[in-house]
Amino acid sequence: MKNLLVSLVCLFLCQCNSVKHTGAAPQPPVTRLALVKNNKIHMSGLQPEMVKQIQGMGIQVDLVDSPPAGDVYYLTYTAHWAWDLAMYLKSFQAELHRGTQTTGKVVYNTSGLDMNKFGHTDNKIRPLLRQLLLGERPGKKR
Repeated sequence: MKNLLVSLVCLFLCQCNSVKHTGAAPQPPVTRLALVKNNKIHMSGLQPEMVKQIQGMGIQVDLVDSPPAGDVYYLTYTAHWAWDLAMYLKSFQAELHRGTQTTGKVVYNTSGLDMNKFGHTDNKIRPLLRQLLLGERPGKKR
């Protein structure tokens, strides 16, 4: 019985979310970005929020239906939400490309009993986009 109680407490307290980032700060820095629309995302507010946040970094954003040709930066993304007493962002992935190369990627996943999974999506994706597009590390203030 004691082991079961300890296991349940550990499950409740565990931080069951992860953020993974690959790649370095883009060189040359991103000043203009093509954001590839993802019509499979069912939360209509995500794309406008991404545009707002990227523009807030001083980057010009062009919405496009498919990856552009040439040696330009473009961003692809996907996201999924789940229900657990309220809707929450379960996963988010964004990849930064320049031409045919993937230059960086961020992946966010959460699940389980982590109460930090709740909250506004904008606050969840802001540090991810800043890390991917500006090379900022979590906790760094700008």
